[in-house]
Amino acid sequence: MRVYEKYAWVIFIGLGLLWVVVCFYQAFLPDGLLEGDVELVIGMSWSELQVSSPLATEFVRWLYGAMGLLKMSWSFLVLAITVTGYRRGEKWAWYTLWLVPILLVSSALFNISFVGDVSQMLEWIPITSISLLGLLLPIRKFFPK
Repeated sequence: MRVYEKYAWVIFIGLGLLWVVVCFYQAFLPDGLLEGDVELVIGMSWSELQVSSPLATEFVRWLYGAMGLLKMSWSFLVLAITVTGYRRGEKWAWYTLWLVPILLVSSALFNISFVGDVSQMLEWIPITSISLLGLLLPIRKFFPK
């Protein structure tokens, strides 16, 4: 077995840990992330929205935090699948982890349709490519000749 087949699971460990950190930040310290997103969606800065509608900003902060917690649970699921079945070469785990690039592409398409800016897709390309690399490098481990 080649090294990249044996240790490709580390890619998903890295992605999962990265997502845990980002999601923690999104759930508990969202203001920094909200600044750019709010301006992109509604055309005013986060601080302007806070002044004009404090209740709306609290709702957005709550919703953003809830999504961060949801994404964090997704990250823990990816980590659990990776350290169990995927690392051992079990086919169910390989098929299940295809949900990662599917979710990333779906998120990119949602952002494009919601925001209306195709450049929103560009930020999803590197992480989607890395997840596909993590799935395709060890393909012979899951499906030997």
